[in-house]
Amino acid sequence: MNNRKSFKISVILFTSIFVMFVSGLSFSCTKETVFGELTICGEIDGATHAPLEIKDSFSLEEDEIFVVIEVSGVKTKDSWKFIWTYEDTGEIIAESTGKFSGNRWGYLEDYLSNCLTRPGDSEIIGEPGNYRVDFYYNEQLIKSADFIIEVPLMKITGVILSRRIDESGQPSDVTKNFYPDDVIYAMVGLNYRIAGEAVGIKWYKSENELIDEEEFNIDKNNYTPGYITFKIANDLLWPIGSYKIEVYHNSVLEDSYYFNIIKKDIPDATFDDNNIYKTEKFNFSISYPDGWDYKEEESDRGLEVIFRPLSLSEDVNATVNINVLRKGYYPSREKYHQFSKRVLEEVIDLTDNIEIKTEESTIEINGINYDKISYHYLSSDSDKSWYIDFAFIEKNDLLYLPVKISDVYYRDFSDRLFNFMLQSMSFE
Repeated sequence: MNNRKSFKISVILFTSIFVMFVSGLSFSCTKETVFGELTICGEIDGATHAPLEIKDSFSLEEDEIFVVIEVSGVKTKDSWKFIWTYEDTGEIIAESTGKFSGNRWGYLEDYLSNCLTRPGDSEIIGEPGNYRVDFYYNEQLIKSADFIIEVPLMKITGVILSRRIDESGQPSDVTKNFYPDDVIYAMVGLNYRIAGEAVGIKWYKSENELIDEEEFNIDKNNYTPGYITFKIANDLLWPIGSYKIEVYHNSVLEDSYYFNIIKKDIPDATFDDNNIYKTEKFNFSISYPDGWDYKEEESDRGLEVIFRPLSLSEDVNATVNINVLRKGYYPSREKYHQFSKRVLEEVIDLTDNIEIKTEESTIEINGINYDKISYHYLSSDSDKSWYIDFAFIEKNDLLYLPVKISDVYYRDFSDRLFNFMLQSMSFE
């Protein structure tokens, strides 16, 4: 109920208004009509309907708000009416009317009460603000009484950490143990959202190594429980270890929560389906893993085949490319290193402070010698690493250039996969 229209509908259509009246019936001569004070209260006496818990300020979580007036000398055929008005907007939110006793004659003397109740499907009895109740006798305004529904205090009810959130915004994979390539959702629970207030978080490696911080400023009231969700993402892999989240309410520390980054066991790629890529034009074939596919592109330079998992949602940070270059487009053996570095500049962002380690070797597979150049790119201010292997072989006036790229997390996985593929590679 965040706007004028929704408030009006919910209260008018779903708020129950009822009247309780216990009368002392008199058939004597004409009596003077007397009205007591119109009293707002939180409860009434079950037997007499006299007001109890008299007050003019209520929380929006109240189930009932009563108004009571003592009457004397009213005729049974006379009419009464209560009108409840939300003064901040001028809207009439509820109206109740009737006769004191339509089937009886004489005069009455007792308490008349009316009640505003919270709808069963609503979290609140009414919007915070100023209210007025008017009492009418025979269509004449007799008494008015004011009360307020207080703006509630916003409270943080807890924090849930999750790998995912569903379509309705609820956590769907709650955990305190995350993997290095996970996105982490810190969902801060609130009883209400109150405009002008702020919720913030800071997250740390271990206890005091600040990684980042974020603040959310609330600009709209919402009086239903819910979450403010912070997405804690890292372009790099999260280092293994313990982490802390501090939650702030209006820049004041509310509480601390902890989670861990743990190593995930990655099963080896399998080759049970006997997937084979083969090209007669470029005279080679090679096996590729189950659940993977390939994309190929031919140009004047030669051929490029890229092998990737069929489901990219698996977030397997490893690829294998097979490049076949025609004569005139590949370097001599002594320039392999310079050539591979130029290729890497198109793949790796070197604008950061990057440490580069290089290893060169010659390997023999199935009687074929490969010149292998391996690169390890390690950022000095993070644990984000790339491992790239080039395998050069000249054959049939072509340069065959298998290339494997992986992050540090998938290094062992990709090494075993790449070696299996090279073992399966054959030439005609």
